[in-house]
Order: sequence, then structure tokens, then C-alpha cells
Amino acid sequence: MTWLRAAVLAPPMLALTALAATPHHAFSPVYDENRVITVAGVVTEFRFVNPHAMMFMNVTDDTGKVVQWTVEFAGRLNLSEFGWTAESIKAGERVTVTGNPTHTGSARMFFRKIVRADGTELLPGNAQRLDTIEEQRRRRRQSSQTTIGGGQP
Repeated sequence: MTWLRAAVLAPPMLALTALAATPHHAFSPVYDENRVITVAGVVTEFRFVNPHAMMFMNVTDDTGKVVQWTVEFAGRLNLSEFGWTAESIKAGERVTVTGNPTHTGSARMFFRKIVRADGTELLPGNAQRLDTIEEQRRRRRQSSQTTIGGGQP
């Protein structure tokens, strides 16, 4: 009887597990890391969630048709480590997004950079961390050169 119960319950449980796992995927089967594209449009929604934050935006193509693009980000937990919040991107905001397109050419990309209408940029956490590290290195070099050139022996 226990075996029969397991045989009856196992398929629905496996189906639910598969459904829960579908939003999370590896990068390279979906996105082309060797190509980068840029689109400009108006944000319609930003979902600050796990496993991946998502942004939806209306982009007017070359023929004048409005196409809804999906932009995928790292997850909420990763983004929040670098100061991102649910308010980092707002509906109605005009943005230019650079990212990796899908292999299929669909209206979807993985986020690399956002430029707002005022010129400010939003970068993924790793890029922000690298920029911060490089800035610290530049300051140390400048400081040591100032001390060596203008300091006393």
C-alpha cells in the first residue's frame, strides 16, 4: 500500500517541482554572451524579485511598432547587496538598456547597463564593485605619486 501511495503521489510532486524550477536557468543556453545590443524605451514594470529581477519596457522599433521587451537581471538578493531597491527603476521612466540578447532573437535581454534620461547609469553589482576597486587604485597611485614627488624625504 505504501508503494502504491508513493507511485500515485510522485508524478504530481515532480510536476510541481519542475514548474517551480523553470524560471531559473543557466545564462549561456538563453543569452548570447558574445553579442551586446542596446534598446531605448519606457519602463512599464520593474519586479525586484528572486530568482531574477525583471523589467518590462515598451520599445518603438524601426517601423514604428511598439514592442514589449523583457530585461532580466540578477536576483533581488544579489542586487540589494549593491544598493538596489524596488524603487531603483520606476514605471514611466525613459531608459536606454544595454545587454546580451537571446540566441533566438526574441525581445529579451540580460541586463548589462541602464542609462537614464538624465545620463545617470545603473550597472550590475559586479561592474560597480570593479569600478569602485579601480577608483580606489587610482586614488592610491595618485596619493603615492603626490607623496613621492611633493613629500619630504
